[in-house]
Amino acid sequence: MASGHELWRSLEPLQNRSPEFLDAVASYLPTVETLSCEDKHKLSVFKSAELVNALLQIREKRESEDRFGPELAKASFVLVRAAIRDRIMHLGSEGTVDLRAPEIRAVINEGCRLFHAGKKHPERYQLALALSAAQCIALSPWLDGSLMRYSKGCGLQLPEALIHAVRDNFITPYRQSEHVEC
Repeated sequence: MASGHELWRSLEPLQNRSPEFLDAVASYLPTVETLSCEDKHKLSVFKSAELVNALLQIREKRESEDRFGPELAKASFVLVRAAIRDRIMHLGSEGTVDLRAPEIRAVINEGCRLFHAGKKHPERYQLALALSAAQCIALSPWLDGSLMRYSKGCGLQLPEALIHAVRDNFITPYRQSEHVEC
């Protein structure tokens, strides 16, 4: 899965992306790939929460027929915002995820910075998406399990259709292999 091999460029979600977008993904991959195994696992739980929230917010904003409702979207947003602010995720019986390591904080902070800058500058939003893609690639061996851990412990009633949609849109398409080098 090393970024030097760039096998990730053949992944379906990246097929029609610009060379600039792919270069941005390539620039972010080493930051995530060089995290310790423990930090990758922790970041993957946060990323799962972020992906659930992103799907909920996008569908709610677009008023899609397959949206899950404003109450769930708001509650999800509150949980992700609390994780960003507090740098810890309390997942009940699924334990606590500590996001305070400087390397994890740096990745989360960069994502937040790019996302908020992207509200005024579309090119920055593309960088936020590139960072997200890099995370999905580098964290793919952990994301499915982390999604299940998050869904069991977050305290929200996440519909199976939502879990499947997150998996189908953000996890499976970025999976290169099940091999974990940790």
